[in-house]
Amino acid sequence: MDKMLSLEFTYRSKTYHALIRTKINEHRLAYYVTIMDGELERLLYGNHILIDDGGLLRSEPEILDRELAELKQCITEALTQRLQLYGLVN
Repeated sequence: MDKMLSLEFTYRSKTYHALIRTKINEHRLAYYVTIMDGELERLLYGNHILIDDGGLLRSEPEILDRELAELKQCITEALTQRLQLYGLVN
């Protein structure tokens, strides 16, 4: 069964919310991100998965677009902080 959590993150000095669905993907824990903002969700489209790689979150695939990379980094940092709070990542 998939688990969901709500995540608050800051992007370009504004606060946004996302829903994060956890799932085992190819024997690894994956986090599927849905942003509760239409414009940012469209920007994230196709790049909404974060993979737990030995306790560190990383993006698949590599992101070349600067704006998308900044957004994904903000989400990754917020999720990492949240997971550290629960002792789930390093």
